[in-house]
Amino acid sequence: MRAVIQRVVSGGVTIARTKVRRDIDRGAVVLVGVGADDDDEDIDYIVRKVFNTKLWERDDETRKPWSASIADLGLDVLFVSQFTLHAELKGNKPSYHRASPPLVAKPMYEKFVERARDEYGARAGKIEDGEFGAMMEVHVVNDGPVTIIVDSKNRG
Repeated sequence: MRAVIQRVVSGGVTIARTKVRRDIDRGAVVLVGVGADDDDEDIDYIVRKVFNTKLWERDDETRKPWSASIADLGLDVLFVSQFTLHAELKGNKPSYHRASPPLVAKPMYEKFVERARDEYGARAGKIEDGEFGAMMEVHVVNDGPVTIIVDSKNRG
């Protein structure tokens, strides 16, 4: 499982087919790609990293950088499924053979979001997500910018 964690001032997603819009304030927009060989351990690893990676400064008088996480500060999160995170270029054309097929990826992604809400819902701010498989417009106002890539198969 791969995730791109973007520290944001605000973010949102508009789901094209429905014109539904979901927005967050300060926190992170997280792109999530389910790999062909992902399982529950991968879900747990990425969820932990999203909510516990220290990408913010403390809100206290120390203002120490890189010392606070989403869970520490109660920030918002927007998850967006994105199978293209597993793309490999074959010449100039992307190949998605390392991405999980939609029939497997959708329940894995839904389990991922459910686990995030169950584990961190009380400690985080608002937790939103897009719609799996839908065309979406993702709106991001980066903070920094700070962008971290996490891969559950590369835990070194």
